[in-house]
Amino acid sequence: MIFLAIDVGKNSILNKNEVKWFRITFILAALGAFCEYMGVLFDNLDNSPAKLHWIITFVEFSISPFLAVCLAHSSLMNLKVKPILVVLAGNVITQIVSLFTGIIFFIDSNGTFVRGQFYWIYLIFCGISFIYILYVFVLIGIKSHLRNILCLILIVSIVTIGQFANAINGKINSGYASICVTATLLYIFIQNMFRYMMMETIDREKNISNHDALTKVMSRVSFDNRAREFDNKIAEKSENLNFAVCECDLNNLKLVNDTFGHDAGDQYIIRCCKTICDFFKHSPVFRIGGDEFIIIIQNEDYINLEQIKKAVKNFSIEEIKKDIPLNEKRSFAAGFAVFDSNKHFSFSDVLKKADIDMYKNKAMLKDLSKNKK
Repeated sequence: MIFLAIDVGKNSILNKNEVKWFRITFILAALGAFCEYMGVLFDNLDNSPAKLHWIITFVEFSISPFLAVCLAHSSLMNLKVKPILVVLAGNVITQIVSLFTGIIFFIDSNGTFVRGQFYWIYLIFCGISFIYILYVFVLIGIKSHLRNILCLILIVSIVTIGQFANAINGKINSGYASICVTATLLYIFIQNMFRYMMMETIDREKNISNHDALTKVMSRVSFDNRAREFDNKIAEKSENLNFAVCECDLNNLKLVNDTFGHDAGDQYIIRCCKTICDFFKHSPVFRIGGDEFIIIIQNEDYINLEQIKKAVKNFSIEEIKKDIPLNEKRSFAAGFAVFDSNKHFSFSDVLKKADIDMYKNKAMLKDLSKNKK
C-alpha cells in the first residue's frame, strides 16, 4: 500500500486533489493493516508489551471507520463529508474513553486483545461507515452507467465479506486486508471509468467536429481530412482509384434569408441537403460552406454516375419551373468531374473541374429562371 501511495500520481489521468485522496487512503489503509498485523503478533507472543498493544489497537480502531470517507473522496463523487465526519468523530471519542475504561476493548494480563462490554458501539460506527461506502459504490455504478458492473460487484463483495467476517469473529483478521484490496481495485476501477469517460468525450467532440450541426452531413473538417487522404492515394498512384466529385451550390439562399428570415433559410438548407443525399445514397456528402456541398462519388453511385447526373439535371430544371414560394423549392446547381490519373495530380484538380461545371450549370439555371419570368 505504501508503494501504491508513492506511485499513485504517476501516469494518472486524475488531478492533484484526486491523487491526494487516493494517497491518503492508501497510507491510512497501510497504517491500519500494520496495526492489525502487530495486534495479531502481540496476541500470539508471550509477555507482549501491553501498553504498546493497547496503543496499536486504539490506532487501528480509530482509523477503520474513517477509511470510508477517504474511499468516498477518492471515488470523486464530490459528496459532503462533514456530517459523516461528525458521526465518526464519536468513534474516536469512544476509543479514547476505552483507553481508560476498556469498554470497547482491553488488553488482558496475558497481553491478549479482548472485546469489551460495549464493543458493539464500535461495530455500530463501522456499520455506519460501511453503509456510507456502499452508498458511494451505488453512486459510482450510476455515474459509470453500470459499465464493468461485475468488477464493481466484486469490489463490494470483497469489502463486505472481509468486514463481516472480522465483525463476527475477531480472530478472522480480514478487516484491513479487505480494505486494502478494495482501495487498490477502486483506484483501478476509477482510473478505467474516467479514462472511458474521457474517450467518450473525445469521440463525441470528434463526431461533432466531423459533422455539420445543421444538416448532420459531414463537415468541412471531415472534408479536408478526406481530401488529404485522396491526395496521398493520388501521389502513391494507387491502382483502381476510381472516384468522381460533385459540387452543389444552393440557389437563392441569400434571397430566401432576406425575404423569409434565417429560420426559413435553415429549413431551405436542410431540405436541399436531404434531396442531395437522396441522389447520392452510397457516397459521403460534405457541407463545406453556408450553401456549398461536395460529394465524393464512389461505390454504386460511381457506377451509376451518368444516370445520377441526368436525374440531378432534370430535377434542378423541374424545380426552377415550379410555381411555388421560393423558400419551398429545393433548388441547387451541380457540377461533376471524374478523376483521371493522366490529367489530375491532386484532389483539388478534380474539384476545380467540378467547380467550373457547377458554375456552367448555375448560369443555365439562372437563364432558365429569367425566361420563366
